[in-house]
Amino acid sequence: MALPGAPAPAPAAAPALPPPPTVLMSVRVALEQPPRRPPPPAALLRLQLSLEPAPAGQRRFRLGLRQAEEAGGASIAEYDLKDISYTVKSPTCHELVVFGSLDEPMVFNFEEEREAQKWWTIVSSSLREVQKASDSSSTLASQASSLPAAAGGSSADRDPEEALFSELSRKEDLALQLAQAIEDGDEEAAAQCAVALARQQAALSILLKESNYPADDISMNVGVEDATSSASIVLRVQAHTTIATLKQQVFQDYGFHPLVQRWIIGQCLCVDERTVSSYGIRRDGDTAFLYLLSAKRAELTQQRYEEDQAQLLLNSIASLSDSAGAGEQRKYNTLPSMSPKKAWGSDPSRKMDISEISQHLDMMQIGDLVSNLPPSASAAASLPSPVQAGWSCPKCTFINKPTRPGCEMCSTDRPDDYVVPCSYKPDETELWRIQQEQEGILQYQQALEAERLRNFQQLLQLEEEVLVPNREVLECRICYQQVAPGEGVLLRECLHNFCRDCLRQVINYSEEPEVACPFRDDSYACSSHLQEREIRALVSPEEYRRFLERSLVLAERRTQNSFHCKTTDCRGWCIYEDSVNEFRCPICQALNCLLCKAIHEGKNCRQYQDDLQLRAQNDAAARQTSDMLQTLVQLGEAMHCPTCHIIVQKKDGCDWIRCTVCQTEICWVTKGPRWGPGGPGDTSGGCRCNVNGQRCHPRCQNCH
Repeated sequence: MALPGAPAPAPAAAPALPPPPTVLMSVRVALEQPPRRPPPPAALLRLQLSLEPAPAGQRRFRLGLRQAEEAGGASIAEYDLKDISYTVKSPTCHELVVFGSLDEPMVFNFEEEREAQKWWTIVSSSLREVQKASDSSSTLASQASSLPAAAGGSSADRDPEEALFSELSRKEDLALQLAQAIEDGDEEAAAQCAVALARQQAALSILLKESNYPADDISMNVGVEDATSSASIVLRVQAHTTIATLKQQVFQDYGFHPLVQRWIIGQCLCVDERTVSSYGIRRDGDTAFLYLLSAKRAELTQQRYEEDQAQLLLNSIASLSDSAGAGEQRKYNTLPSMSPKKAWGSDPSRKMDISEISQHLDMMQIGDLVSNLPPSASAAASLPSPVQAGWSCPKCTFINKPTRPGCEMCSTDRPDDYVVPCSYKPDETELWRIQQEQEGILQYQQALEAERLRNFQQLLQLEEEVLVPNREVLECRICYQQVAPGEGVLLRECLHNFCRDCLRQVINYSEEPEVACPFRDDSYACSSHLQEREIRALVSPEEYRRFLERSLVLAERRTQNSFHCKTTDCRGWCIYEDSVNEFRCPICQALNCLLCKAIHEGKNCRQYQDDLQLRAQNDAAARQTSDMLQTLVQLGEAMHCPTCHIIVQKKDGCDWIRCTVCQTEICWVTKGPRWGPGGPGDTSGGCRCNVNGQRCHPRCQNCH
């Protein structure tokens, strides 16, 4: 029984609940969504950083993503700090990346910069706590989650230089783990390392080890060319040799600066980072081409060339010193050897000038270097090298053998003033080369003589042919038709090509005894003529006969002392002289009087002229015709031919007319002959129209 006033017994105690998480800070943000992700329920969200107790006295930091208060404040997602990467993009923009997730990073925009700075201070402190609690040999995800703490850099209690080196150390570890994962074939680990490095935007240089390539040396044939000459050399390379290393090798052996070198292998312009095996150099005898630019085009100055050459010499001497004396020094000295490269080239951003390089070369003890060489090498170095017989190329300074006519490297001619020494005896190789040159010259002369003989036989064969056919398809410049090989004609004098039908029409319609080449264009007119045998082969016998008749008629017209037989339709004519008064036509056998220009057999000249005047007086029609013609002459509508004095009249058109009797070409506006005594084209006489661009008369209407 309870005592009065005693308190009632307490009820049984309930089981203990875990303490609720402690909210360290909460802030409003706006989520910037990528285009491929669906829009969130609300644009405004709330970031909440909380602390939960964990077993063994540890603490767990959680970063939650919740809806805004007006949207209900429900939880959207929650992450452990060791599973995420949180970085600062700008004073008001932060980025969250979940390790192992393929989703795009989440970007948060803060309303105020002060609030964003306060939030980053809390988050960065929590990240450092997580980093301290994690083991140094934890998984790749824990290493990646600690990177944002170093990348933030805006924390007030962390040294920026320390953060930078810490970040570089982690990037190096990731790079080494990536290389090891690729070598082990671990695809998952390699992908995680690659994703982590890509998110940090680390600059990498991934190269294959030399063990992946064949170890054998390759004899590579190299064709060297520049703008004026070419040569061939052989280089010993390996499959893992890069183009940059190859350029340095050529610079060291031949003195061509890397800036002027352009390597072409397999029709590809090579880049410095790739190896020769990637371009197809895999066995002895494979070919590469080296084109050398001019120093001006490559923007290579004399000072830079001398500096790089001296630096190359310094590096080669230093490497020789390391290889020769490192073994002996290590026998008696446990201290590390001093490398000249580290002493003088430790600053990669600073390049030694030519004076510093020269000073350093003077300070080096060449005697110590020689003393460290093996005895055989030291003895060989002390002996003077014999002077090589031959002539030095004035262009590339290569020492050629005395009997060689041109440089073996660049093909430059041997100096004219060089004389082969009388005591010089060529070796077997040189004797073989001289013999090959003599045989080559003999073969060239024989081939040249055979070619000349073939050309002569071909010319004889073409000369025997009447017409020279075309060898290829052509377009006739008259009819503009395509002419197959052998269907056209090549004119001998001017080498112009035409089809046979067009040339035949040109011959049939030609009024000149010499048929001109019909080639014309805007700037040139061919003045050559068809040969007689070409004309005879192009036309039929009847057409050729008519051509000859036209030629005879034209010859008669152009002959000053010619007389045509007065018999109707007779084609006979002659060239008369002062001592000849009669002409017996060889065709119609009629006797023509050259004085009366008529046939009056049985009458003398006086009897014929009296009879002619008598008939004219009694013929009224003849008188009317004569009066009408005289009237036309007086009015300027007709004129007397300047050669035969008959009355001619212009119908229409230009001012060029031709007399129907003597066939004289007449200029209508000047009432005189168009050409000089030489006929068409003779501008020594006539109206001289268009000579020096001047018209023959102000009223001239083109008299041709």
